[in-house]
Amino acid sequence: MKISKIPGLGRFGIFIDDVDFEHLADEEWMEIGKLHKQSLVTILRNVNLNAEDYAGWITKFGRAKYPAQEYYLKYFQEKYKKSLSEFTKSFNKNDSTVDARDRDMALGLLQMQRTTRTGKIINVEGGFNDQGVPNGLFAEGELGWHSNEPGHLNATPGVALYGQQGMVGSATGFATTVDYYESVSESFRSELNEIIILHKFTPEKFLQGARGVVSDMVKLAVAPPEGSEVPLVVQSPGGYTGLRYSYTSMAGIKGMSDIDAQKVFKELDRGIFQDKYTYDHWYQQDNDLLLFDNSITTHRRLGPIIGRSALRTVFDYTTLQKRFYQPYINHGSIARKYIRQAKNSDNSPTVIDYLKTFFYKY
Repeated sequence: MKISKIPGLGRFGIFIDDVDFEHLADEEWMEIGKLHKQSLVTILRNVNLNAEDYAGWITKFGRAKYPAQEYYLKYFQEKYKKSLSEFTKSFNKNDSTVDARDRDMALGLLQMQRTTRTGKIINVEGGFNDQGVPNGLFAEGELGWHSNEPGHLNATPGVALYGQQGMVGSATGFATTVDYYESVSESFRSELNEIIILHKFTPEKFLQGARGVVSDMVKLAVAPPEGSEVPLVVQSPGGYTGLRYSYTSMAGIKGMSDIDAQKVFKELDRGIFQDKYTYDHWYQQDNDLLLFDNSITTHRRLGPIIGRSALRTVFDYTTLQKRFYQPYINHGSIARKYIRQAKNSDNSPTVIDYLKTFFYKY
């Protein structure tokens, strides 16, 4: 196993080469997980990982989550009082109360899901089938700088993306925020610590060149809850403090005028999206396995994707963490709300974890 520095990404980001999954011990994999938690972005190049075993390896780090799937299921249940599969089976083209685009979206969502012998995964594939149904999630268009589950307090902190075919000619880009956050003046850092971001889905910022049903799918997958408020400065599972900078959904700053908020965003754009903090991974082959942080690292997708197919899993780091993960170290009331939401999704918080949120910032 060979480790080298990724160019850009500040002091973070590593390539790992020569990993042999056929002979990889669990202990070695968990060491890779610990390295990743500290590097924020880890790219294992040209691995021999069987797609059927992919989910099993990723979930050794922590539990897999399927937030987008939950949003879709809720949409169809609330709108049609039916499950996704029930809606698809019962769809009648002559029924004026049913939206034909909803049917195409439902069929696309069913294609997006994939079950392997080691767990469920999401299929990210470009293009459409003969019936015009998307082949998978994000079936066309480039994706702007974003974080998964923007506007959600309990956003899943880890993402894995495993290229299967047609990856060459496209790129997955990353921007880290820790070095920038540490570089600003103490007074500005104090201001950043207090900022609460107001999130709103902005399709023209997030997705470029996508058509009807794809836009519908993406909106359900990534749109933040209405009126969502999330602190700008958070802590990563590895203990680093940086910015949850989901550029494409950041609409305003709580308690600040739109004009002043846009000034802050422009300053942050200039500071974060510099060559020294960013890296676009233009694929040289299929079979690259990307692990990346979703708490203080933002990502994007560039290039054509017709014929491009990848497997995607979002996961937490519960196996790699000894203590309860608390992102909101500067905001007591939000930290308490997060604990209430996280009881069933992360390592169980202790009474001490809850009490900390009342008495001090930590």
